[in-house]
Amino acid sequence: MSELQLNSSQASSPWTNNPVLVQLLGLSPVLAISTTLVNGLGLGISTALVMLLSSVTVSTLRTKINQRWRFTWYLLITASYTTILDSLLQWFYSPLHRELGIYIPLICCNFAVLIRLEVHAINHHWRSALKDAALTGSGFIVAIVALSSLRELIGRGTLLADWQLLLPVSQATAVISKGSNTTEYFDFALLLPAAFILLGLLIAGKNLIDCKLNENAPVTAREIEPIKRARVTGGL
Repeated sequence: MSELQLNSSQASSPWTNNPVLVQLLGLSPVLAISTTLVNGLGLGISTALVMLLSSVTVSTLRTKINQRWRFTWYLLITASYTTILDSLLQWFYSPLHRELGIYIPLICCNFAVLIRLEVHAINHHWRSALKDAALTGSGFIVAIVALSSLRELIGRGTLLADWQLLLPVSQATAVISKGSNTTEYFDFALLLPAAFILLGLLIAGKNLIDCKLNENAPVTAREIEPIKRARVTGGL
């Protein structure tokens, strides 16, 4: 079993089994869109919604899905919900939709979503699939929000700038038309190489915290395995 399969088969958790910081899935949209916190929130919430709906649908139809064609069904289901979400964003959140661009339609190809359908949703009841998708989706949001916050803070000196993009277009048009501060303090933080570096620092920081927690954790009796005595007598 590969490391990816091993990590994916473990219970979902926003911290211990984060899809981005631990499994390293869905990195392309995370790195490309995380220039501002607003963009990170928009893409993170959109991805989590598609993951929730797709997981519940796959789990509900698991007895009807042919195992040989299950990946076709996964793509069909995720693409359907992605198309609906893309249309709703265009109608009600068009400025945010323009910022996110091609990465909204590409949610249906996000492997962080597809692997949860394959590993968990297809084999469990819809309530369990809903819980798994909620934990995985929240982990995705936490990772992209953390990275986008760092990049915006370092690159522009702001946090949650252009928050009006998160409002429906009918409420946000008047505020957006006034313009916003686009001063860039450290341009490198807004480039893709900086995104790789900052994501690596986030992963390293998480691993360091895990190591410290494991060192301080009390050793229980279950964790101490007794030494097995090797039997050397008998017939050879």
